[in-house]
This record gives sequence, structure tokens and C-alpha cells, in this order.
Amino acid sequence: MLGRLFRTVTFGLAALALVGGCGSPTAKYRRYETYVRKMELGTGNDKFRLSGPNLSSVDEVVTALYGTPDEPALPALDEVEVAQVLDLAKLKLAAGPVGSDEQGNVRGLYREHCAHCHGITGDGWGPTAAFLNPYPRDYRPGKFKFKSTPVGYRPTHDDLKKILLEGIPGTAMPSFKLLPDLEVEALVHYVKYLSIRGETERTLLEMLMAGEELTKDTRLVTVDVSTPELKTRQQDELAAVKDRVSTVVKRWQSAPEAVVAIPARDSMTAEQLDESRRRGRDLFYGAIANCVKCHGDSALGDGTLTDYDDWAGEFIGKGPDQQQLIKVFVAAGLPEPRNIKPRNLRQGVFRGGLRPVDIYWRIKNGIEGTPMPAATMKPEGDASAKGLTPTDLWDIVNYVESLPFESISDPFQAVPAIPRERL
Repeated sequence: MLGRLFRTVTFGLAALALVGGCGSPTAKYRRYETYVRKMELGTGNDKFRLSGPNLSSVDEVVTALYGTPDEPALPALDEVEVAQVLDLAKLKLAAGPVGSDEQGNVRGLYREHCAHCHGITGDGWGPTAAFLNPYPRDYRPGKFKFKSTPVGYRPTHDDLKKILLEGIPGTAMPSFKLLPDLEVEALVHYVKYLSIRGETERTLLEMLMAGEELTKDTRLVTVDVSTPELKTRQQDELAAVKDRVSTVVKRWQSAPEAVVAIPARDSMTAEQLDESRRRGRDLFYGAIANCVKCHGDSALGDGTLTDYDDWAGEFIGKGPDQQQLIKVFVAAGLPEPRNIKPRNLRQGVFRGGLRPVDIYWRIKNGIEGTPMPAATMKPEGDASAKGLTPTDLWDIVNYVESLPFESISDPFQAVPAIPRERL
């Protein structure tokens, strides 16, 4: 199937120019230019550039695998059933221009609800993105902040659905709870699709760069099969592509197995809860949890203020050439990097969710793509080892939940000398 798709992709790309209709330009995915530039700089030669044929060969394979914004497709793989991760019927509800058919079946849900922020490509760079802080999520690295799985693992389907239903408080990401469940499901599948597509593009660029003899005419997959040797070479290259794509899809398929189980929070009397909060406070300011480093002495999020999240940090690093790299990658399409701000815990606005289990997950797992690390846990059976226990994490959760209700968090209580009517 992949071979057939690849052989027909040249014709397919030529035909795309005729698909628009009604004078509308045909929607196209953007090339991952920032990652291209990263690959080029990784050679150590500032003047090195991948050629048009190099990059077009990757574009063609990605299109053969995943289709277009108007007509999404799923890759045919030997080692993994892609349909277990992505539902093509639901993708088609979310893809394409906004509208409906004669039976009233909707289409174009992603462009209607998501593309203005996240972009057609899912690169987080839609028309309104520049005006938002934080920027909308770029799905292509496969990293998502608020999930039930540890750093390094993909979110589950339910993790993404929760974000769509609840939104992300304190950001421009709204709730889509009023949409029918089928439409929400279609959007979840489309977000996964764009992420898997982006991860594939990244890994295929890496594959291209890893070739033994990269020249300006090198292609990811050989097109000329005029001899048995060239045909064998193409088959080997296609098999290597399929292997790379299978690895990407498997990471998503295995996400539910990585969900971190949460031990039940103990029932407590008021006195026991106060004691738990005191222990949590000590841990918050202590050397092991060290929450104070970023969230600040007053928990206002005024600790470390100079870090970047991974969506920028991956490209600009932390070295002395950071400012120069910012210029290079902004010119390649990277949104102007902004320092990431730790959460002000006194506001009671928790982007990953208000439930105690959500806060526990943030502490236990860390927050993917940000400086928020996973908790250092004490190994079972070794009381002398450094680290935190599940009970310690619940104590921190109890303390964090109490912060918005302390008098210092309420300006009317914190500054009682100023009458309300004068504020």
C-alpha cells in the first residue's frame, strides 16, 4: 500500500492544484522549516542547506502516508494497526473546508474550531497565535503538557479529550463541551493525526540526514527503478520508512499502558488535614521537592523566570549563542520565544485541571515540555533513600489546594487598611 501511494504521489501532488473550487486556495501543510534548519545546523557547517530535491522527497513521502488537509489518509503498516490509534472516518469529519453534505453531515470541524490558533498544519501558528500568550500548542513534536502519562510518553485519547471538554484555564484554549460527542471525538482524532504526521516528518528528516552520501540530488526514497538494483534499493528504503512510522504510531498506541496510577487520598479530619498541609508546606520549601525554586518564596510564580519551554528551547538552547539562534530560528518560522512563567499557585487557576488527581499528576509526572520536573520518588523498601512518597505528594497537593484561601492570597485581607470602596 505504501509503495503504491508513493508511486502515485507525484500525480497526486500535481492534481492538488485543481481541487480548490469556488476560487478558494487549496489548503496545504507547511513544511517543518524550523526542524529543517535544526538538521542543517547539526552538520556543524553554517552554510550547509538541504536542497529542493532533498526536501521535496520528504514532502512527497509524508503526503503519501498521511494525505492532505482536505483528504487525510492513514499509512499502511506491517507491525501496527493504525486504525487502533486513528479513525479515518472521524478524521474526515474534522478535515477539509467548513461545511456539510446534503444529508447535513458536518465537515471541516478542525478549521472551524481549531485552525485559527493551531494552524492548518497543527504547528501552533494560526492567524491569531501571535496575539496569544502562551502560544497555542504545536502538536508536531508529540509533546503535550497535561496528561496522565509520564514525561516521554504520549497522552492517552482520554487525556486529549479532557482538554477539549474542559479547555485550559488561564489560556485562550476554550472548552468544547457543548459540541456533540461525535464532533469532539473527531477533533481528538485529528489532533492525534496532526501530531503523528508531524513526528513522522521529523523522523524522516533525521533519516534523510543519516544517509551515507547526502548530496543535492539525494532522495529519501528512490524514484528511478529502471534496474533490479534500483528497485531493490527502493524497497529497502520504503521498508525503512515504514519502520520509522511504525515506531511513531506505537508510541501513541502504548500510551494507555503508561498511565500513572494514583493512590487514593486518605480521608482526614480537619485537624489531620491541617497537619497534612503543614507537612506539604515543609516539602514545598524543602530541598527534595524544591517547589520554591520556580514557584517562588510566596508561591506567586516569581521564582525562576528565565527558562523557555521545549517548543522554543529545542531550537535555541541555553548557551552563549542563544540570542543568535533566536534570530536564526525566528527567521525560519519559530514564534518569537517567550520566557515560560511558573504557575501562580495563589490564584487557584490550574491549567491541567482542578481535581486533586490532576494536581497529583502534575507533581508526580512533571509537565512535558516545560521546566516542571517529575517528582523524585523514594524507592520502596529503602527508608534512608532520598525522595518523596505517595503520602508526601498528597501532602503537597493538600498544601497547594489551600494556597488560594490563605489571607495573603486575598488583597482585601492582605491590605485591610485600604477600604474596599477606594480600590
